[in-house]
Amino acid sequence: MKCWYRTQMKGMLSKEEGMTLVEVLASILLLSLIITTFMSFFIQAAKTNNQTDLVNEATFIAQEQIELLTYYSNTKSAEETESLMESESSGTDSEFQITTELVKKSGDTLYTGTVEVSKEGKAYAQMETRLSFRTAEELED
Repeated sequence: MKCWYRTQMKGMLSKEEGMTLVEVLASILLLSLIITTFMSFFIQAAKTNNQTDLVNEATFIAQEQIELLTYYSNTKSAEETESLMESESSGTDSEFQITTELVKKSGDTLYTGTVEVSKEGKAYAQMETRLSFRTAEELED
């Protein structure tokens, strides 16, 4: 009797095809966990990419302003340069705010030129250079 029962049960179990509802739900749960993990990686990578783009653009703008300062130091006086840099900063069509500052400490022969590029109050790039400006007499020669 035991043999007959075992053979019947083995026959029934071996004919089982397809998946049960529990197996389907477990596989869906597993897949959703894996996909969610990968999606969080992609979202974080996109945020990092956007941040890097902003920093790169701000750095290029700051570099351009430093090069302009260097050019003006050879062709203009410090006072003329300050007014020119103010007009250059306000004339850009980017969404960044550009702040340029020229400072000469007492007893120092060089000016310190600082350019800061910010957006919505957050600084994205800052560059500094030391320059010697020609005097008005030297520019007339």
